[in-house]
This record gives sequence, C-alpha cells and structure tokens, in this order.
Amino acid sequence: MTSGRDLLEGLAHLTGIRNAQRLECSLLKTLDGIYESAHIWAIALDAEGRPKSLHSFDRKHDAVTTVPFDRSHQPLPDGLLEQALRTGEAVADIDDAGRRVSVFPMSGLNEFSICLAFAFEGEEASESLDGLLVQSFLSVYRNFVRLIDDAQTDELTGLLNRKTFDDNFRELATLERSVHRPGLVEDRRQEPNPDETQIWLGVIDIDDFKKINDSFGHVYGDEVLILLARLLQQSFREHDLIYRFGGEEFVVLAEMAGADMAAATFERLQRAVADYTLPRVGRVTTSIGVTQLRPYKTASAVLDEADQALYYAKANGKNQVCLYDRLVAAGAIQRSTIQPGEIELF
Repeated sequence: MTSGRDLLEGLAHLTGIRNAQRLECSLLKTLDGIYESAHIWAIALDAEGRPKSLHSFDRKHDAVTTVPFDRSHQPLPDGLLEQALRTGEAVADIDDAGRRVSVFPMSGLNEFSICLAFAFEGEEASESLDGLLVQSFLSVYRNFVRLIDDAQTDELTGLLNRKTFDDNFRELATLERSVHRPGLVEDRRQEPNPDETQIWLGVIDIDDFKKINDSFGHVYGDEVLILLARLLQQSFREHDLIYRFGGEEFVVLAEMAGADMAAATFERLQRAVADYTLPRVGRVTTSIGVTQLRPYKTASAVLDEADQALYYAKANGKNQVCLYDRLVAAGAIQRSTIQPGEIELF
C-alpha cells in the first residue's frame, strides 16, 4: 500500500521537472510505484487525436520504453481506446486474457495529449485502482506540460526557442560523448560505426529578410516566418528538433545517416521555400549552413561551423545549402578556430 508520503514525494518530483519527456517518465514511474501489480501504459496521441506511440515504464532500467502504436497488437480490448477518446471519460473492459483494463483520456494539449491505460489481473486487483487519484495526476501532468510548452516555444511560430536549444544541446552532447550502444551487453563499449546515423545541425536564414520588412511591413514579414516554420515542420520528422533563434534565423537538430542525406534533406527544404509563392511578397529564398555534431564540441563550436557555411552560402549566390566539412575539404573556408572541449563561459 502506497503511503501519503510516497504520493507527496512522487508529486514533488513530478512538479520539479521542466522537460516534457522526463515529465511523462516521472508520471509513469510514480503510478508504477503506486500500482505495482498493474501493467501501465501511456498512449501518446498526435495533433488530430490519433494514437501514435505506446509508452511503458521499465523498472529494470529506470526508463520509459517507446514503441509505435499498432492497432493490431495493442494491449487494450478492441474499441476501448476509441470509446475513451469519443466520450472523454474513463472506461473499462475485460481483455482476452481476463484482465480488467481501464483507460483514462486526457485532452487539451495537442501533441502532448495522452491516454493512460491500466491492466490488472483479476477483479480484486482492479478494485484498488483509484480513478480520482489517476485523474488528479493527469491534471497535474497537463498543467505542467502547458507551463513547459509556454517556456520552451517561440510565441509567433510555435517552434522551440533558443533557451530550449541550449538545454537540448547539452543532452545531445552527452549522448554523443558516450560510445555505449543500445543492445550491447552491459558495460561493453565500442567505437561509433561511421555507417550509423549522426546528429546534424543546420542554420537556416531567410535571404534579404530586411528588405521584406522594409518593403511590405512587419505583418508580411511575420507571415514569411510562419510559412518557413510550417515548411520546416513538414520537411523534418516528428522527433527532429526545430528552433527559432530570433529574427529570421532558424536552427534544426536532426538525426541522419551521412552527409549526402543531410545535404539532400536540407536541400529539399530550401527548394520547398523557393517554390512557394506568398501573396504580395512573392517568392522568398533561404541560405542554409550545415555541420555534424561530434563528441566534445560545444554549442558555440558547432554553431560557429554552421554559421561559417551559412555565410559562405550568402556570399556566393544565396538560395543554397552548404556543408561545413565539404567547404573545408575544398579549401573554400578555414577550419573553425573554436576547438572541441573549449569551455563555454556564456
């Protein structure tokens, strides 16, 4: 039986988190501790309310595991999730294995919307499920995700903001510095495989944006920024990270397999922008500088590399994508003077 102190500690941990993914992990971990005899899942929904992924807490590794949601292999009785989403109310049913499954929907968060599902073996175990407690935890989760969302996103475009980039980069840099590979025997290490995917950073800048503001006004300038934000979201995958740095500058952190794929992906974005015609403003173009994240490089060093490639693109015709390593190899630019491992003071 979970004590009131345990519940308060779980709630305190939940409300002290400022990252949406960690918040979900904390929610599942707390409920897993309360209902140790239950199987618990969080079902993430997309912006249209369709289930997209299934999350569960792994006690052994103290982490959340995620798999794509598969309707043909979902752990819920047929139609139960749909009923919960349709009514907006908690529902329950018995599955094929005789377990009582309860589903609690949560709405109002768009991409952060989730449903919680609990499966108990036998009727007696399910009687311990406190629906009011679960709904209360969902309310706390929803409120804090809203706070996190407000703090992490750019008001105009809805993209992530610069402060969030700094936080995300530190996490990605930590991952890049570890050469541990999932699936290996614990404590084994190996050098990174060059055929594996890498994380790439692209800096995207709208060409001649000041002229657009001067000629048509800031309302039309904002329209161009919103268009680019939408095209960025369409050009990259859901788990890629897209930021507005301020003004007309955007940054993308994306996982891709090699320089050719990175170049092709950013060139697809560059063409999509150039091919789009805006009312009154007409067509706009972008210049893009791209570089690869490597172990022990600071955010300043990586951004400096991408900026060098971007400046080269601007100075040599605009409306193009330039990769830092390729420019260095061709002798077009000099290698960055900011060295890996340099301390960032600001």
